[in-house]
Amino acid sequence: MYNIFQPILSVDQAMNAEIDTYEMLIRNNNGEFPGINFLHSLTTQEGNDAWIKASRKSLKNALNEQQNRKIYINLEPCQMKFESIWQFLAEIREAYHDHVAIEITERRETIHSLDYLDREIQRLKEMGFELAIDDVCAGSNSYAFIKRQLKVVSRIKLSLLLFKDEDYELMISFVNAWLAFAKKHHLTFVIEGISNRQLAKKFAGNPVILQQGFYWGKGTAHFNSPKCQFKLEKC
Repeated sequence: MYNIFQPILSVDQAMNAEIDTYEMLIRNNNGEFPGINFLHSLTTQEGNDAWIKASRKSLKNALNEQQNRKIYINLEPCQMKFESIWQFLAEIREAYHDHVAIEITERRETIHSLDYLDREIQRLKEMGFELAIDDVCAGSNSYAFIKRQLKVVSRIKLSLLLFKDEDYELMISFVNAWLAFAKKHHLTFVIEGISNRQLAKKFAGNPVILQQGFYWGKGTAHFNSPKCQFKLEKC
């Protein structure tokens, strides 16, 4: 397994794109998300040790070359019960400061309590990390959960893939609802799953919205590689 870095972009009305940040994404040898076995491994010490090793190497390669990049790493709720994860987070915070931020994923192992992840998220904030909530309205990342975290999060993300079985108008209604929520609470709003020019153009020109998806680039494992070609970006 290895990590790639997918760009998250600000897109103006004329479809000029500028990279805001990157998301670090784990991939298997086929270039795909590893799936359920990988997620299950993160409930074990051995699996987290492997994740830490891969993440440490990828962040070093990405940030030692160009310190002005900012990278969001995904953190599964189940990982936060391992002290080794907290030690690694302290390590990268000390090494990279604000160049690394955290996305809290939507997956959970058990039914969560009323104060689900409150202490853990507060701990991340106290360490100095900028925090995002991934895949709102999926899994455990519900409206109620996000509302409870408004004092500590600065970014929410909505994936259009959630609405692949719905019609276009209904999908846009969901986007507009979360966009209104983000505006009201002064959150950056990332729309994931931008797969074509129609979608990219639909959301271009809104200063609250950032875009992410295959239309702009699948991501790269090596920034200095000839394959590092994001649409409208200079690597």
